[in-house]
Amino acid sequence: MSFTIKSKNDVFKFALPLHDYLSQHGKYEEAEALASLVDSCYPQNAQALEAHGKAFKQIRETITDLPPEYQHALDDALSVLSGEK
Repeated sequence: MSFTIKSKNDVFKFALPLHDYLSQHGKYEEAEALASLVDSCYPQNAQALEAHGKAFKQIRETITDLPPEYQHALDDALSVLSGEK
């Protein structure tokens, strides 16, 4: 499975498969934190994107055994959020 992350909308879409992967591979704490984030209602997209960025950074720092396609998508998502892409 590969993910194309080229826009902020793609960042939002990536959260669900990332959550599913984490849940299926025993990363329950991270999956729960991500689910809580996704279920939160933010009045503005900027706040939601900032929250996704924080969650994705935390996942990147704590989960060292993500498959390459998830790691690459996570890096792409963080690049989009930082304005590098």
